[in-house]
Amino acid sequence: MTTQTSIPVQALRNAVRLSDRHTLAALNTATAPLLGLADGDRPLTLPAGVEHALVAAGAGGGTTTLLRTLTAQALALGASVDLIDPGGAGHRWARDLPGVRYLSRIAEIHDHLQINVAALQDGTARWDGSWSGRRVLVVEHLGTVAYGLREYWSQTRPESQLEEAPGVEALGVLLAAGPAFGIQVFAGNPRVGLPGLGAVPVADVFPTRVLAYAGAALWQRVAPEVWSVPPYSLIPGRMHVVADRSATAFQALYLSDAEARAFARGVIPRGEGR
Repeated sequence: MTTQTSIPVQALRNAVRLSDRHTLAALNTATAPLLGLADGDRPLTLPAGVEHALVAAGAGGGTTTLLRTLTAQALALGASVDLIDPGGAGHRWARDLPGVRYLSRIAEIHDHLQINVAALQDGTARWDGSWSGRRVLVVEHLGTVAYGLREYWSQTRPESQLEEAPGVEALGVLLAAGPAFGIQVFAGNPRVGLPGLGAVPVADVFPTRVLAYAGAALWQRVAPEVWSVPPYSLIPGRMHVVADRSATAFQALYLSDAEARAFARGVIPRGEGR
């Protein structure tokens, strides 16, 4: 059993931006995407390995913003990105960027997931262990994507007797087997459960989970090992990262659309710092 973070809220910054010298110092030395700064301007990064990360902040809690920040950094580190953005409204900043495959229509998302799983099964998927050979699958609204894939299959293949839509099954395969092939998933806000994986605990698939307050029900579903839900904060970007059965409070790095696009292309806007 673990407790919530013991870091006092007042020890955290109210904003973490590129103009902050502490942020720039953390980014210049990071070997994995920076989540933000904890107490004493201590940088928090994602694990360097191919470990899936789930951002579950609830509506308006910063899920899209944090996914944008992490995606831009993954691109800057050399990874290729498949960005699944149902409806095409959340991540327009990434369209046409080198290394990005942008997918917004359910039909193309379905086909793309199937192609990726086929590559795993026929042995054509390759990964040399580096960021430059890594593929990051970014899924905005994981639950919405799963629902859309099921609806798409039921409407296009009404005669099918399959228990689960192939697109959902493919997503489950990538979540389960992808890391061995250099496929890392950054996903946002699941509705219920994990697509294609049945009752598998969230922590088994997403060892790193990032949550805002978002209510006790979401914490219980995503991070049940944290028995005491951290207090609500009105400060935008105030989040907790849950990993290794512990929760740590931090202020998330904020990149605007323009900053994320520039960062992904290797052009890091540098302010005067504070």
